[in-house]
Amino acid sequence: MFKITEIVKDGILEIQFSGHGTDQKIYQIICTKGNIMQQGKITGFTQRTCLFVGDLKKGNYTFKLDETESKEFVIQ
Repeated sequence: MFKITEIVKDGILEIQFSGHGTDQKIYQIICTKGNIMQQGKITGFTQRTCLFVGDLKKGNYTFKLDETESKEFVIQ
């Protein structure tokens, strides 16, 4: 399970993992049309990480982690 910044203002999306963190997770950032805008891998045993999303346009997006969990956020 994880928690993210729901309203992104400075181009940085912060992700906090609950429990013992993560070893290796695949993430996707998806726009409202269903297109994958950004994807990658979060590696290492971390409880918190930040992703730069400043290149994305303002709007609503979904952060999806390992095809199982997803949460929505807004870039302003």
